[in-house]
Amino acid sequence: MTVGDQIVGRLRDFIAQGPFPLQSKLPPERDLAKQLGVTRTTLRGAMATLEANGEIWRHIGRGTFVGKGTGTGHYNVDIPADITNPSEVMEIRLILEPRVCSLAAHRASRADIKIMEQCLSKGEAARDLQTFEMWDSSLHMAIVDAAGNELLCALVKAIDSVRGHELWGRLKEQSVTPKRMQRYMEQHKSIVEAIKERDAHKAEQLMTIHLESVSDDMLRR
Repeated sequence: MTVGDQIVGRLRDFIAQGPFPLQSKLPPERDLAKQLGVTRTTLRGAMATLEANGEIWRHIGRGTFVGKGTGTGHYNVDIPADITNPSEVMEIRLILEPRVCSLAAHRASRADIKIMEQCLSKGEAARDLQTFEMWDSSLHMAIVDAAGNELLCALVKAIDSVRGHELWGRLKEQSVTPKRMQRYMEQHKSIVEAIKERDAHKAEQLMTIHLESVSDDMLRR
């Protein structure tokens, strides 16, 4: 078990053993890090893992809560399946996310980049599509967080909720082969590296290439 896994376990135990029923608010990040005896950067990595697993959720301006999102917060806007489709989703992602990468290259903190790297590591270790998709989504959301624009973050999070729709799941199952999964991982690594290098133009270009690749693989069927 890695140190990161140990911190995740400690955070999970802290929530389970404390007065934190579903939808209750956790202590502020600074206080929580102090209670667990870890740095805020380390804590953020553990919280990213629990959020990816649906064990906690965040609401901009209000804090972090236990359980899955209620669908009423800035970070939890669900798009009904009957008003859109995967083709529209990929179109809007291609409009928004490359620019998000550009902003992240300018604004990402060390903690932000560490969370991206954790998502990369977890995604690379995934042994099934569901786990890979979970960490794929978490990486994209970590990049959005690093862009530092709350409205943009809320919009992309809402769009990302479509991943939970049945049609999206079927298309992914039909289109994502081990070879393509490896290609996506290499693209993810290149994007994060460009962000680390503060190369906004390169990060934007690489995200465009990645999303075009995903769109072609998934929709040309």
